[in-house]
Amino acid sequence: MLGGVSDEPILFAAYAGVLGGAERVLLDCVTRLERPLRVACPPGPLADALQSAGIEHVPLEDRGLKRSVAGTAGLTIELTLLRPQTLVAWGAKAVMAAAAVPCKRRIAVHHDLFDSPALRGAVRATTKRSAAVVAASQAIADELDLPATILHPGVDLDAFTPTPLPDGPPRALIAGALVPWKRPDLAVEIARRMPDVDFTFAGEPLPGDPMPELDAPENVTFAGQVDMRAALREHHVLLHCADREPWGLVLIEALAAGRPVVAPAAGGPLEILDRGLFTPGNADDAVAKLRAALADPGEPRLRAVDVRDSVARLDAVLG
Repeated sequence: MLGGVSDEPILFAAYAGVLGGAERVLLDCVTRLERPLRVACPPGPLADALQSAGIEHVPLEDRGLKRSVAGTAGLTIELTLLRPQTLVAWGAKAVMAAAAVPCKRRIAVHHDLFDSPALRGAVRATTKRSAAVVAASQAIADELDLPATILHPGVDLDAFTPTPLPDGPPRALIAGALVPWKRPDLAVEIARRMPDVDFTFAGEPLPGDPMPELDAPENVTFAGQVDMRAALREHHVLLHCADREPWGLVLIEALAAGRPVVAPAAGGPLEILDRGLFTPGNADDAVAKLRAALADPGEPRLRAVDVRDSVARLDAVLG
């Protein structure tokens, strides 16, 4: 069993009910921690997954994905009414709301990098009210400039297993939400320079956001939401283009599935990869690294992170 058990359930709180990378890490953790716990989040895919896994779900008002003063204050009130003894705030928005919630122990878990100095300062100030800080990567901890336990989220290595590379022409997978900071424009530019390679975008815009305008060449397919394990089996390499990726769970999934990864040499990917790193924003360098990965995939699984390791690190922080 991981850690000791208390009669009082730990309350995990998430601001949104989507099932992005941070929420998938939350799901991985709460389904493996052998402790009394419950998760407060709005309705949506995360709540559905929690209920399917038999985890107690506490409904919260759906405030969308955009941060606002009113939304933060509203979440503070909801969490206060739940009277938690131990509160684990999952993500920056939840951390800011949790800072004013009365409780015996408050833990801040961060998954984001912040472009705005003002926002970074506000998040840092509210994080300092926590008894412990957890960051998905060293890059996040460095940006907050606070002592933190580094989580390095992993995946189930029994679920993501290596398979032989597929037959046919080379195929590159780009997986993630179609949002500007993930740099789908750069991925399209790389595809334009590699007409002999088929590129698949697996992902959609965030709820309420329009599809980005991308002048994609004929070797690009937009597949929408996909089964990642199946998609990785059908592709030769994963391409990731975000200039400032806080961690990159999809990179770990690809490595665990035996697929090489090509990603910018910044943020989380620098802590994950020892090859396939290109200068952020540089399409020519990315093309060269993709060519190298297709010619020699290496042994990607050696860089994969086991979810049991990251869960154990979080469990140690919970005490």
